[in-house]
Amino acid sequence: MTVLQLSLRLLLFIAAGFIGRKVKAMPDGFDKMLSKFVMAIPLPCMIVSSFQLEYSVDNLLTAPVIIALSVGSMAVMFLLVFLCTARLKDRNMRKTVRFCLLFTNFTFIGFAVVKEIYGGEGFFNYVLFTLPIRIMFYGGASVILGRGGEKVNVGETIRRFICPPVVAVFIGLALYALQIPLPGVLAKTISAIGDMASPLGLMLCGAIIADADFKSALRHPSVLLVTALRLIALPAVAIGLFRLIGVKPEILKTTVYYYAMPVASLTPTFLLQYDPDAVEARTVSGYMVVASTLFCVVTIPLWTMTLNYLYP
Repeated sequence: MTVLQLSLRLLLFIAAGFIGRKVKAMPDGFDKMLSKFVMAIPLPCMIVSSFQLEYSVDNLLTAPVIIALSVGSMAVMFLLVFLCTARLKDRNMRKTVRFCLLFTNFTFIGFAVVKEIYGGEGFFNYVLFTLPIRIMFYGGASVILGRGGEKVNVGETIRRFICPPVVAVFIGLALYALQIPLPGVLAKTISAIGDMASPLGLMLCGAIIADADFKSALRHPSVLLVTALRLIALPAVAIGLFRLIGVKPEILKTTVYYYAMPVASLTPTFLLQYDPDAVEARTVSGYMVVASTLFCVVTIPLWTMTLNYLYP
């Protein structure tokens, strides 16, 4: 797929969701229902289908390496982000900016982009890379965005982690490792349902953008700053780090996309849950989600061009 085709597909799917919301084809609350549906059925099918590859011992041997790379790179990013935001005086904004810089929309947009560009093998790497990040995402939300001094609800974190997409990863890995082929009809059905995940996820992003107040967003300088750091600076740091430690090109080109994705769409929801009093920070985080999602239509193809230039 060419960079232009990728950009157009992202834009058109997001535009479809935007229009659907504007013409009331998506009523209030529909985005939440759509999100639950995609997470429960199409996305797990997409993940299981991605493991239906030609068996390779190398793929299994690289799995621990990819997971270690995920944990190690996130540790470095945690350190950098926390140091760079230490001087922010407003505590609510400080924690919000930190979360927005650390966690991306690695599911709805990330899965769609990597699957489109690199197909099954690339998606295999990306799914493994984001597996430990999902634990950090749900476990870290209460720690970073909470009021402070509150204990982490371990049970709630575990419950959130053991969701359909994660279960699908382990099912897919088991089928792959044990070389258990799915019956033809079942495999095609799972693949067809999984193909729905990317378009629906991107349309969901468009619906979120449709509800945004762009004039208000531009009044907050932090919105554009976080967007630039999220979409430009941090991916550059990740590529530099991966190249420095000698990550193989075929792994780097797929896993680094996590850092090129927009701000995690659940950020405002987490703020509402863990610190309901942080009203302004929650509003600004919503603007950050929208702005970064909108601009990623331009930056993701640019990073794709960069990676293709570095690793032809």
